[in-house]
Amino acid sequence: MRRLDLKPKYQADIDHRKAVLSLRWLLVILASYLTLFSYLGTDLFQYVFGVALAFSLSNVVLMLIPRRHFIGSRVQTAITILDLIFVSVTLFLLRVPQNYLYLAFLLIFVLAVVWQDLGLVLFSVFVVSLLFGAFNYFRLFQFQLDINIAQFLTLALFFVVAIFYLFLSERLKQDAKLSNAMMEEKRIAEVIVEMTRSLSSSLNSGEVLYSIVSRLREVLDAEECSILRIDPKTGTAMIMVKASQPSERNLEIDLDQHPELKQAYASQSLLFIPDAKPLGIIAIPMVAQDSVLGLIDVRSAKLSAKLTDATARFFEITASTAANALRNAQLFEEAEHRARTDFLTGLPNHRFFQETLSIELKRAQRHNHPLSLLMIDMDFLKEVNDRFGHPSGDMVIRASAETIRLSCREFDFAARYGGEEFTVILPETELAGAINVADRIRERIAAEQFPGIGNITASIGISNYPVNALGKEDLIRIADQALYVAKNGGRDRVAHFNYQMITR
Repeated sequence: MRRLDLKPKYQADIDHRKAVLSLRWLLVILASYLTLFSYLGTDLFQYVFGVALAFSLSNVVLMLIPRRHFIGSRVQTAITILDLIFVSVTLFLLRVPQNYLYLAFLLIFVLAVVWQDLGLVLFSVFVVSLLFGAFNYFRLFQFQLDINIAQFLTLALFFVVAIFYLFLSERLKQDAKLSNAMMEEKRIAEVIVEMTRSLSSSLNSGEVLYSIVSRLREVLDAEECSILRIDPKTGTAMIMVKASQPSERNLEIDLDQHPELKQAYASQSLLFIPDAKPLGIIAIPMVAQDSVLGLIDVRSAKLSAKLTDATARFFEITASTAANALRNAQLFEEAEHRARTDFLTGLPNHRFFQETLSIELKRAQRHNHPLSLLMIDMDFLKEVNDRFGHPSGDMVIRASAETIRLSCREFDFAARYGGEEFTVILPETELAGAINVADRIRERIAAEQFPGIGNITASIGISNYPVNALGKEDLIRIADQALYVAKNGGRDRVAHFNYQMITR
């Protein structure tokens, strides 16, 4: 099973799997050599040959296992069981007849497998050396022992090699785990640096969020990665962005149908469910200043059974970095919104209007589309301020601004031009269509009743590209002159450019 967060662009300098299998080949070859020659010409030779062949084939099978899976717990358990069987059978075949000394060797080997202690290995070698010396001492004084010294030494030789194979393979396995852990840490550090650099390059929250989910989905090789925002007051959740479908944003979901996300949000801690169906789940809270801004929701069929410490740290750092980046982007957008918004009406201000008009006019010129501009002025608002006070005048301006906004299409742009004047940019709108919009706005403003004041009317001037204006300054000047005509014509009316206008 693939490691959760490791997609290395490089590999370790030493192939630990190859080194371990090479040691195992040496053990298999030695055991085969010792046993086959010992039983050559006997009735048991074919069985001994079958044992040697079986364990040789087992090593061939182990060579086919990919490197990234070789040090996994299942593979290592299988190798340990095979080694125990192999060494036990070989020690039995090399035993001294009518002597059970091989059982002591087997017991020491089993203890070495369980404890994996170098001291035990050295002790076992000392025991074998001591026995060898004792036998030779007895032979010097011509003591008759019912032990075949050659067979005993053969048994001892294989035992020592098996012990050292076990010790060295364990050290290689530990080195492999350490090497993989270091590679994983390095890869995690690289991903975090890349992600931090990517997040720091933009203050647009949409770009920041998509950068997070797309990068995580790529690194984890996940089927889906998304970011949710949960309203702390209402508990409602919304998918802000999805890696697989960037265009689908701000989709509301029912948290009751996703208890795992609810749990991660409430606990403010990472939730890891690798065996969830149909896909494994990782839910990471995005915490900034002790508050959860949202959740990173990862769905993948390739999650490992256990979450490593390095992986958990990676998610925590990523979520913290993402939360801070998102918070900074939100603060920047709030500041930008305040800088572009009129405080009284909530409409875009004069500066934002100028920027938008330039953009829309360039788009109209590029695609050869019409563009109309409305200039709206509230009639006799000064008298309202003088008679009822400025708070009443502000109330009229706010209400009129809302009426203008609701009278426009979604892609139209209404703004406060200044004082009691408003403006509306109408993209892809002919002069006749602009006149209809202007009349609708004028009628709705005139129909509104203000408590203690009555009704207020508005005069509207219209300009159009390319009918009577070719540049931004022309559009504003012609609309302003048309507004002057409407005012002089009796107010509460709409006027547009005609050749009788003075256009100085």
